[in-house]
Amino acid sequence: MIADLIRAYKSPAMEEILENISKFSFENLIIFIYGERGTEKEDLIKIILSYIPHSKIIKLPEEYGKKKFLSGHDNLVYIVKNFENIDISFLYGDKPFRCAIFVSDTDHEQLYKKNAISFELYEILSKSHKLYLPPLKERKQDIIPLADFFLKEISEFLNLPNKELSTEAKGAILNHQWIENVSELKRYLVKAFILTRHKKLTLKDIFGEYNDRLSIKGFLELKLGNFLKDFANIENSNLYETVIQEVEKALLSLVFGEAEGNQVKTAKILGINRKTLYKKLKHYNLI
Repeated sequence: MIADLIRAYKSPAMEEILENISKFSFENLIIFIYGERGTEKEDLIKIILSYIPHSKIIKLPEEYGKKKFLSGHDNLVYIVKNFENIDISFLYGDKPFRCAIFVSDTDHEQLYKKNAISFELYEILSKSHKLYLPPLKERKQDIIPLADFFLKEISEFLNLPNKELSTEAKGAILNHQWIENVSELKRYLVKAFILTRHKKLTLKDIFGEYNDRLSIKGFLELKLGNFLKDFANIENSNLYETVIQEVEKALLSLVFGEAEGNQVKTAKILGINRKTLYKKLKHYNLI
């Protein structure tokens, strides 16, 4: 599965990270993995460990006692996620280790400014091999291959036939903001996989019909799809004007209401001048 995961990464940023990992010499190596919450830091650790066969992992500070027990092992790997009051003396001991992996949601500069790490650890992280995971929305080349990989992973875990994404689902997934990054993508896919019986997952299977986080483009396409069926066989239906007016009226009504009837505030939110707003509100009988 690790090989499949590596193949799923198509973005230049991730390809560079993977190339750097493949060139590492794992001898007392210090690695600092950081990126937004929900980025695939755990998956990156798995990829790193795939280069160290038979590694013995010690999670610090949780398994500090285990450190003494395994300190003579040849393939020792330290993983540090909790920096509070961490004793970093293991980095300077006589016992060699393959690598020490420090993991954080923020970079070492921010950690130091927030007094979350000591100056000593700050200097160590400054000189470490830094692997920054960009947000998923900035790596669109990775989104669909990762989604396909996760669907395969889910099917194997549940021992069920694999499922695939429809064309419309792929488009919506690419346009989604993924605020919580890969962790959010996984949750959506697990839910859709479990709750559907058909093999091809649709946009509605992934996001639901009224999902608030659905992109504007995706939402309009979803709603207009059913609406257009009623006009398909009608000539001279004036469809363009009908759709534009309905969308504009709904937008004006929502923003005007959110602004509590304040026309100046409404105009600023919409990015139009007040006179234009007044004419439109009068046209749609909203004032």
